[in-house]
Amino acid sequence: MGRGTNKLFVYGTLRRGFPLHRHLQRSSLQFLAKGKIRGKLYDLGDFPGAVPSKSPADEIEGEVYEFDDLTQQLAQLDELEEFDPGRPEKSLFLRQLTEVELEDGRLVKAWAYFLPRKPTNARVIRSGDYAEARRPRM
Repeated sequence: MGRGTNKLFVYGTLRRGFPLHRHLQRSSLQFLAKGKIRGKLYDLGDFPGAVPSKSPADEIEGEVYEFDDLTQQLAQLDELEEFDPGRPEKSLFLRQLTEVELEDGRLVKAWAYFLPRKPTNARVIRSGDYAEARRPRM
């Protein structure tokens, strides 16, 4: 199920300071570093969604975590993210390997959850940072 890496990249409500972060804490995933991936970030209301991009101008800010029990922890996250590996066409998000640039410039592979397609009625979060987009405006 989880061959390829023991790392996870999160960009939305699983990040520190957001409601679903408790799932990472409960599962004992270890924070590794802040990082960024190539992609476009969309505001879907209660949570964001990402679509991969090849353009260097499209960056998404997030956090990288390490699994200590990859199989069990990925299964829990798949359920949380409504990803069914057996029926990806019915999934809300798809889990894919992606390249993450860490704060120190190193590149690592990590699992990330992407939307299966570009959403039609969602606002692009141009900064690529869900936390910044969610801050109250003064």
